[in-house]
Amino acid sequence: MSVSPRTVSPEASAVLEHVAAAKRRTVSLPGDRAWLAEITPHYARLLDRMTARKSLYRVLRGQYVVAPRATDGIDQAAAAELLVDLVLRGQGEYYLGFLSALIAHRLTDLHTSTLYAAIKQDSPTDLTTVSLADSQLRLVRLSPSRWPSQEGERERVRVQSGLKEFVWRSTIERTLVDGLLRPELSGGIETVISSWTRAAEHEQVGWATVWTIAKRLGTATARRVAYLLISTGHEHILTEDLPELDVKGAPTPLDRPNGYGMTLKEATRDSRTGVLVNVPAEQLRGWLDATAIG
Repeated sequence: MSVSPRTVSPEASAVLEHVAAAKRRTVSLPGDRAWLAEITPHYARLLDRMTARKSLYRVLRGQYVVAPRATDGIDQAAAAELLVDLVLRGQGEYYLGFLSALIAHRLTDLHTSTLYAAIKQDSPTDLTTVSLADSQLRLVRLSPSRWPSQEGERERVRVQSGLKEFVWRSTIERTLVDGLLRPELSGGIETVISSWTRAAEHEQVGWATVWTIAKRLGTATARRVAYLLISTGHEHILTEDLPELDVKGAPTPLDRPNGYGMTLKEATRDSRTGVLVNVPAEQLRGWLDATAIG
């Protein structure tokens, strides 16, 4: 990793050397204030000068990315995921999820310039969207009852080989559940169901963990997950719990936003899970790739 500047002062050089020695590419206030103050008490002015001379790129106030030689913008200097961590690391717990996680876990071939990150409902930030070079970060607030509560739901991922900087991302199991929880943030119901089909061929998916997460998030989510577990050949995961799903009362729509605008009469209700299949049957069969539907 090259962090050589164009022309820098001794103080600026000390900043760049400290970052390089720590195998980082970012500077963030107030977290880095202590070591910056050892270089100069006027570190804020120093960072401003370094930004003006393009030794650093400013992401947000107090947040900077080192400008490696031969770069001409933030998008060339750092991966978008690193910028997400830079923005959110001081705002409490977070995780990259929804469509961003589906892409990262290779459960879809879609690409997008929008990054989705979940934050806690009581996060101190008032940000809702953030422009990050060529990308846009969209923040989604989750209530305490929907926040990951176990190790199998979030994972800390190294942003780039050789760097000691990381980003929090939803695990593949939590990503599959989140897709059904918020399909509008995950590329739509077609992308979500297709991702389940692709995940069914993934040997490392913990399907029992998927079911455990779903049950914790409530009856509606459990019903949707149960429906897709059956549809993708994982009914054995539900052996003891399926009879306990109360399928009486109001049905649970498979597609929460009802993107196809199907009425109750047009949709069909799955008798085993209580799921209202409010997507056209022909499309659903295609998404499931000929997997038998219960």
